[in-house]
Amino acid sequence: MEVERIDEAHVRSTVRDFSLTLGARRADARAGFNPVETLLSAVGDCLLTALDFVAQMSRVPIAAVEVEGERKDNPPTLTQIRYVLRIASEATDERLERVVELARANSTVFQTVSMAVPITGRWERV
Repeated sequence: MEVERIDEAHVRSTVRDFSLTLGARRADARAGFNPVETLLSAVGDCLLTALDFVAQMSRVPIAAVEVEGERKDNPPTLTQIRYVLRIASEATDERLERVVELARANSTVFQTVSMAVPITGRWERV
């Protein structure tokens, strides 16, 4: 993976044949995803990827995940990450709980980030 500055407000991350333009100007919401939003997106994407794998094996459709973080300014750190999974399924609550548990355990980014920042979450039916 390569990350390079492309102008004063953006960076481009490139891997294989794919690229992603991200915001690189502090407090400029117009520049695109900032680094914190990118990290939270990676946590959500990895969790959904793991959930998708587990859910396919269990035949449990997953609709979406919402991820948010709490930040403090001095020093600038994330202090907590929370998520809400939206699940469309006829499965029992116990089965859904097990699917989410397996996905969390098999999500590389989720597991890695959770060693540094507490991650809490819940699931709900849609």
